[in-house]
Amino acid sequence: MRKMVTLTLPSEIVDELLNHLYDGVGVWKNTEEYLASGSVVTPCVVAECSSVRKARKMMRLYEETISLIENKVGKKHCEPL
Repeated sequence: MRKMVTLTLPSEIVDELLNHLYDGVGVWKNTEEYLASGSVVTPCVVAECSSVRKARKMMRLYEETISLIENKVGKKHCEPL
């Protein structure tokens, strides 16, 4: 069973957290692509990881976290510009 934590944060901190989580999804997506194909199309950031499975797991974790936060604060797909 997951241990649950309740946080109360200022909205600007939540927005900043979401921005960083979106960035993290991109990094794990790049990492998955690199590990699966051996290359990436454009210069990008990849995480230190040796497993496509691990990269996908981390990407899903970030996406789940984003979804949970957005549902709590009433935002949907508010990716930063």
